[in-house]
Amino acid sequence: MIKYLTLLKGEGIYYLCEEEIMYHIKEAAQLSGVSVKTLYHYDKIGLLVPLKSENGYRTYSQEDLERLQIILYYKYLGFSLEKIAELLKEEKTDLLPHLARQLDYLTRERQHLDTLISTLQKTIQEQKGERKMTIEEKFTGFSYQDNQKYHQEAVDKYGQEVMDQALDRQKGREDEAATAFNQVFQSLAQNLKDGLSITASENQEEAAKLLQAIRTYGFDCSMEVFGHIGKGYVYNPEFKENIDKFGQGTAQYTSDVITYYVSTQTR
Repeated sequence: MIKYLTLLKGEGIYYLCEEEIMYHIKEAAQLSGVSVKTLYHYDKIGLLVPLKSENGYRTYSQEDLERLQIILYYKYLGFSLEKIAELLKEEKTDLLPHLARQLDYLTRERQHLDTLISTLQKTIQEQKGERKMTIEEKFTGFSYQDNQKYHQEAVDKYGQEVMDQALDRQKGREDEAATAFNQVFQSLAQNLKDGLSITASENQEEAAKLLQAIRTYGFDCSMEVFGHIGKGYVYNPEFKENIDKFGQGTAQYTSDVITYYVSTQTR
């Protein structure tokens, strides 16, 4: 840690102003919990550029560390470094909008985790023979959480406005959203079990319901983006695993149903 005393002159008298504390790169790494290598990388890509001495030593100001805090919050929330740089470029001097936005995201994530914890606790009770659970209860929280991840992909591709729009629509309706998505996946899983073709009218109705759910609880999803989401149900291993909990093959089946539905709507 380095302390600087700045000498100022006023009316012929020199004054010592308030000291500024600077941190060496190793100290900044220890305080923030990130590696020195990561800080070097952030400097290299221009995301967090510290003061450099003539011999190349990096020192970080209080302002630099506050910016680093914002970066780490965004990283935790799943934003890419490119997206973080874009967001920080929009509001260079005022960190308050970023902090407020991140608090909103984390509050919602806590609500999602509370829902999943509740589902897990009920499942444990069922395994002990202390209660009964419906199939709907067993999947409470999963579909909504997945939709958030698909939504983040859409944000990276289509912009922050999409995320803000979705947050407004979801506020206070998390359980309602989870039920809407779960019902669609359960119906599609049953249709797969019954051997219905992906072109069956029942499946096309479910695809329409899924699109409407995304638009109601997420964002103004276009047909193009809906097709992208459908592919994500299969190409992302984590998404595929969660959707297949409704029944083996449900993810691929849902993806195929969406692909056909999109093709009929864009002819």
